[in-house]
Amino acid sequence: MNKRLVYVVMLFAGIFCISVCVSDVIVAGEKGHAHDHDHSKKKHGSLKHGSHNHGKKRHDGHTHTKKRQLDSHEHGVSVLKIASEKNMIEMELESPADDIVGFEHAPENAQQREKISKAIAVFKDKAGLFFPNVEAQCKITKNSAEFEADAGSGHASFHVKWHLSCANLSKIQVLSTSFFKIFPKAKEIEVEVVSDAGQRDIEWDSDQNKIKLKLTK
Repeated sequence: MNKRLVYVVMLFAGIFCISVCVSDVIVAGEKGHAHDHDHSKKKHGSLKHGSHNHGKKRHDGHTHTKKRQLDSHEHGVSVLKIASEKNMIEMELESPADDIVGFEHAPENAQQREKISKAIAVFKDKAGLFFPNVEAQCKITKNSAEFEADAGSGHASFHVKWHLSCANLSKIQVLSTSFFKIFPKAKEIEVEVVSDAGQRDIEWDSDQNKIKLKLTK
């Protein structure tokens, strides 16, 4: 009888021990699962944040590119490049078509074609649009002008070149222009000069009919 009682007590003790161990394993498993879930969630959140930043960076890059395009073709602003060597001067002008003829696309009718033809005739006039002071004795030997339209970018411009020969290049002190008077929508010329005197950038506003210019040392 006592022996049987001992067996029963031992059996219940064994069942209780197994139950406790199984419970501990289940709890530990749930904690581990919860930790893994949180870790995955954190990783997913980090990936999403990185993707969002990467997308924003691409957008900023696109904005920056757009700004650069606007700067290079800003309405009201032309670019005049001047280079000299020995007794020769080359001037190259790039002007937004809107400043010259009032539109920025390929001509769509006879009136617009006529405006372009008249503008090119002005640019090709032998008198020129930019004049070194008379002491330098400069004269135009060759010039060209063309209208360029880019359907892809929606921009159009006039591209003009003048070649001058000067008897006394060292006597050039100023450069005058009739450009702003003939084309009143033009507000500024960004002048880039390369000569024996060095490189120089000048902002030429429409309220100035001349600028100082030195091409020799």
